[in-house]
Amino acid sequence: RTAVGCLLELAFKVAAGEVKNGFAIIRPPGHHAEESTAMGFCFFNSVAISAKLLQQRLSVGRIL
Repeated sequence: RTAVGCLLELAFKVAAGEVKNGFAIIRPPGHHAEESTAMGFCFFNSVAISAKLLQQRLSVGRIL
């Protein structure tokens, strides 16, 4: 949850123009997590969650 929260904070600040860019030093996106299944210690796919929330809350169309 901490990794996802950190990435969300960073992604929203970059998208809002509060910071120019950023780099999240967290485990790779989801690491072991599947679309609907947690595996290992990975319960959330942090990049997928961040991308979806940016699309929903800020109407971001494309995400690299």
